Amino acid sequence: MFWLLLLCMILLLLFPEAVASAAADGAMLWWTKVFPALVPHLILTGLALRARRVLPRIGRLHPYAALSFLLGALGGYPIGARVLAEGIETGVLTPREAQRFSYAAGLMSPVFLISFTAVGLFGQPIAALPLCGAVYGVALAAFLYCGHAKRRAVLPPRALTGGDLSDAISDAMTAILRIGGCIVLCRVLAAVLESVGLFRLIGWIAPGAEGISAAMLTGLIEMTSGCARVSNLPLPLGVRLSLCVFLQLFGGASVLLQTRAFLPGIRFGRYVLVRLGMAIAAALLCYGLCLLLPDSAVQASASADELLRRGETLLSLFVACGMGLLTAVYAGILLRPR
Repeated sequence: MFWLLLLCMILLLLFPEAVASAAADGAMLWWTKVFPALVPHLILTGLALRARRVLPRIGRLHPYAALSFLLGALGGYPIGARVLAEGIETGVLTPREAQRFSYAAGLMSPVFLISFTAVGLFGQPIAALPLCGAVYGVALAAFLYCGHAKRRAVLPPRALTGGDLSDAISDAMTAILRIGGCIVLCRVLAAVLESVGLFRLIGWIAPGAEGISAAMLTGLIEMTSGCARVSNLPLPLGVRLSLCVFLQLFGGASVLLQTRAFLPGIRFGRYVLVRLGMAIAAALLCYGLCLLLPDSAVQASASADELLRRGETLLSLFVACGMGLLTAVYAGILLRPR
């Protein structure tokens, strides 16, 4: 790990312009998009947790599993992880329970899926149906499977005080700074990989794969940039939406690092592999749901059908997805706690 970090530091020195530009882009994304969108949710989440009004127990489902899943689905990354971290700090959750509940807690918010992805990137509001159906369908299945508990855990409610608001704001500011640091770091790493010619090398090995590989590898490092690249690929709508769903549910290195920042005690390698499996399942489900869309929704991608029939495009897609899977598995092994 030390030598890998040392190599990254040397690469930062070799490409100062690319590093500065990527860092500025990441900081602008954090300040203009992430900060205003997440801070209100983080403050309200902190107040809700300090009120200690845990959701009622439903069957064998743990109330904190339900709380992290619900708030994570409404507020997006990394609010679900923050809820679980609060549960560990208060003694309501064990690290093992938090590990199990974390699989379903990391989600994209409806605002991100609808406004940013369906409308902003693809220009088709109807695309929100397969996006939301795939992401929340797989996450709900994971929640119902992993959210059970053997023991009853309820905290007595208490009234909020003026100090709670101040503490919630302070915690929210600390959390948003962590998130910003992860975004900037991953943006810079993606720019360095592109500067050293990794994407061109893939294009030389498999002709036609450079564009797809660049989009997927960028997304595996910083998810929003990768989704933007995927939306511009010359592929049918269903394929592009499925690749976006894969990146969004997996999260990429930026989101994974945010989760680890809040939950340092989890078995990170296992978390990465489970999220990888969920992302693959969501991508397949999304593609199936796209087949149910009306023909008018996919006419804009009709010209790409000829490209998809060509063997080099199939090879490109295979190489890109294979690179993504290998990168994710390697990252999980490399970053798991010793």
